[in-house]
Amino acid sequence: MLRQSLNYVAVGLEMGISVAIGIAAGSWLDSKYGTHQIFFWIGFVVGLGAAVKAVTDAIRKIRKELK
Repeated sequence: MLRQSLNYVAVGLEMGISVAIGIAAGSWLDSKYGTHQIFFWIGFVVGLGAAVKAVTDAIRKIRKELK
């Protein structure tokens, strides 16, 4: 039970960290190249994609455990 709960917490953390890293990298690239939030949004979308992948992987794992 505790292990399963920790898996859910890990998915949540992975989602948040993925989006945060994408935004941070995009902001850094914007400041480096002098662009106006182009890389910020690209980083946000990439981070969001990574978060969706984390949720999808977690759902697959849960379905596999339930079988």
